[in-house]
Amino acid sequence: MAAVAITDSEADVGIFGTGPFSSDGALDLLDELADQPPGQRREALEGIFLQVRNHPDLRWRAYLPDQIVAAAAIVAASLPGGEDIRRDLADHADDVHAVLVPAPDHDLTALALHALLFAAGPDGPWHDGWVDPQTAAQARQTSDQLTAILRSE
Repeated sequence: MAAVAITDSEADVGIFGTGPFSSDGALDLLDELADQPPGQRREALEGIFLQVRNHPDLRWRAYLPDQIVAAAAIVAASLPGGEDIRRDLADHADDVHAVLVPAPDHDLTALALHALLFAAGPDGPWHDGWVDPQTAAQARQTSDQLTAILRSE
């Protein structure tokens, strides 16, 4: 999936792509999780999802849609059907196992789905601003794939 560089007149501001791990915010989240023990990774993801659920008004201040997509993808990568997501994760993380959560439970999966639908559902902010229809369709394909994996659990 293509990454789109967002630039100003002087320097790159950031990278935003249509894959779950193809943005600066997603890569930052992977780095943060890789530095934590497995139990704390689960708690960190749960904290992100609870913040979305309990404080939807804090979008753009406390959390960004691309980070929510990445967090939900990490949960999806641990589930049956998440093989493609794990491969994508392997392309972006030095050690996939240092990022995945051990055997996510139903509660974490449900929280991940809720947060994903808020950030990247049909009217979610993650779908705003794609520059062309093909890129927008790729972003929709990513969110649809993640939604299907999380719903199947």
